[in-house]
Amino acid sequence: MLWHGRKSGSLRIRSGTDQGEIHFVEGAVYNSMWGKLRGEEAFYAMITLTEGDFSLDPSFKAPQQVIQASPEALLLEGMRRLDEAAR
Repeated sequence: MLWHGRKSGSLRIRSGTDQGEIHFVEGAVYNSMWGKLRGEEAFYAMITLTEGDFSLDPSFKAPQQVIQASPEALLLEGMRRLDEAAR
């Protein structure tokens, strides 16, 4: 939704005792953090979550772009990794 709506902000995610964020700027994924992971690896780690809570801070301004991949590329690679892990 954030991608197609070209939204900006920080999506904060919590699952158990773990937490992270995904930063969006006009729908592009600029950065993600999950525990000690940063960038694309953090994004892929969050794709594996099956439960948790989230909140969106639309006033957040991302300080820098760390992830260069498009949202489509991130999702395709994330799904490929999930598929490989299930084999």
